[in-house]
Amino acid sequence: MGFTIFVEKAVSAIAVSEIVPNDLSFKVISYNHHSMKGNIEKKKETLLKLANLLESKRKKLKSINSSLEDDLFYAFNNLNLRHNNKDKTFKEKYKKYIAEMSDNNLENWYYELYQMCLLAFLEIEQIDRKKSFKDLKRHIDENT
Repeated sequence: MGFTIFVEKAVSAIAVSEIVPNDLSFKVISYNHHSMKGNIEKKKETLLKLANLLESKRKKLKSINSSLEDDLFYAFNNLNLRHNNKDKTFKEKYKKYIAEMSDNNLENWYYELYQMCLLAFLEIEQIDRKKSFKDLKRHIDENT
């Protein structure tokens, strides 16, 4: 029997790994691991899974942070994730800037997008926490 011990590097990644489905939890944590450095396809796979999960929560995210929602879905659709933005044969999806971007630069933008995804999940979770906290405040104030 083996054990895996996670040493906290990114608190937000650990927090999000606890609120996403189990099959995505490890991917969220391992995204930032040194073994993923330079593996754009593996990072792309994780980002697409995060995008799919966020898609179902898009309205909720838009209601609390429309700027983040707009930026996230713009990136999902224009950073060669959901669509082939590098191939000129896909004229309506082709983005010259992305096609000419180095893999290293694209990987850096994938990291920024990953961070934005973490923030989005934490903000969505805060909606439910806020409701509970509002109830707590009401009980405290009523019994003072």
